[in-house]
Amino acid sequence: MPAPPPQPSLGPSAPSDASLPRVIGVGALTASAINTIVGSGIFGLPGLAAAMLGPAAVLAYLLCAVLVGLVGLCLAEVGSRVTNAGGLYAYATAAFGPVMGGVAGTLLWTSNSVVAGAAVAALLVDTLTLAVPPLAGGLPRTAFLVAVYAVLVTVNITGARAGARLSTILSVVKLAPLLLLIAAGIPAVQATNLRWPAMPEPVAVGRTAVLLFFAFMGVEGGLNASGEVMAPARTVPRAIGVALSFVTVLYVALQITVQGVLGDALPNNAAPLAAAAGAVFGPSGRAFLIAATALSIIGYLAADILCSPRTLFAMAQRRQLPRTLARVDPRFDSPAVAICVYAASCATLACTGSFQQLVIAATSGTLMLYLICCVAVLPLRARDVATHGTPFVAPGGTLVPLAGSAIIVWLLSTLTWMELASALGVAIVAAVVYVVREVFAERAALAAGL
Repeated sequence: MPAPPPQPSLGPSAPSDASLPRVIGVGALTASAINTIVGSGIFGLPGLAAAMLGPAAVLAYLLCAVLVGLVGLCLAEVGSRVTNAGGLYAYATAAFGPVMGGVAGTLLWTSNSVVAGAAVAALLVDTLTLAVPPLAGGLPRTAFLVAVYAVLVTVNITGARAGARLSTILSVVKLAPLLLLIAAGIPAVQATNLRWPAMPEPVAVGRTAVLLFFAFMGVEGGLNASGEVMAPARTVPRAIGVALSFVTVLYVALQITVQGVLGDALPNNAAPLAAAAGAVFGPSGRAFLIAATALSIIGYLAADILCSPRTLFAMAQRRQLPRTLARVDPRFDSPAVAICVYAASCATLACTGSFQQLVIAATSGTLMLYLICCVAVLPLRARDVATHGTPFVAPGGTLVPLAGSAIIVWLLSTLTWMELASALGVAIVAAVVYVVREVFAERAALAAGL
């Protein structure tokens, strides 16, 4: 039997992840992915989608699922080929080298992680303010955010297994109210509220799908802990597939339920799920959905604190961030410093920025990360990179990565230059910094060789 071919190198500075035990299975990774996808967006988007398409809004959800499914296939392939900690950062580094890896990592931990996490944390306080007005600002708001992150940090420093367990529990807890709303709302659905007056124009469906894409973002967050996933070549594709399928069914069911219950009262409703819950459950509906929203956000934050600090850890291992961030707690085998720094950054931004401002800053960076991921499939596949078992291969040859890339370019083209400015600025600055770093590293290596 011939010897297996040597595996391609991920670069001279690629670290071993032996210091982080592989303890995350399909269930935990799926729960983390669901937690990072199902966030705040679904609590407000049904009203906007109905305003654009009426009862036919479900078409936009299905189209959006197809689009994000292509990106998910790309994530599944690169995630099964490159299993180092850091998720998209590790994928970009393996595919394009340390400079592009540095750009992707910077976008990942700034726009996609810290800014997005801070936005959701800010929304948590804004939501709870409806029931506890003193949280609206000042010291109570700051103290509450610090307390939330302190609890999450404490749990996750004890190790990935404890963090994954908390994420899994909160995934079930936060989804239960949404599933209950669907189950209780279906008998109250009026068939006349679901009738389509006409087939919508394709352009209108596409524009609505762009709006809804925000609610589908986040599957990559669960992949930041790739270095701690058991049998990643099998676990990553399965977790992504299950998470995206579940989320699509959940979103479509929620849209049909609130449309059928509210009818003409749904379009542009700022809190459509709360309104539907009020119609179904009576006066207690508003309080029910406030609690459901808070649970959803806490579930997202739990998954975020589990996964996102691993990007800082991975970049520090490759000396693209201070080495202190790569320290592993000797008692719990967790990247404790990275977790603390990440949580402090999120809490600070959440205290100083609004939800809307932070979301705008996060969206364009996330789209750029997805584009890097889709393109990365091609060089990784060409070099047959496989770091931990036989990799998953997306079907259709180059069709999936090319189609996914085209979709992302299309989505980016819908943003204004002001909306792109923050992510482009971060990417350009990061590229310059890491190009200079590589030049100095090469000169140092040459000098040492002499």
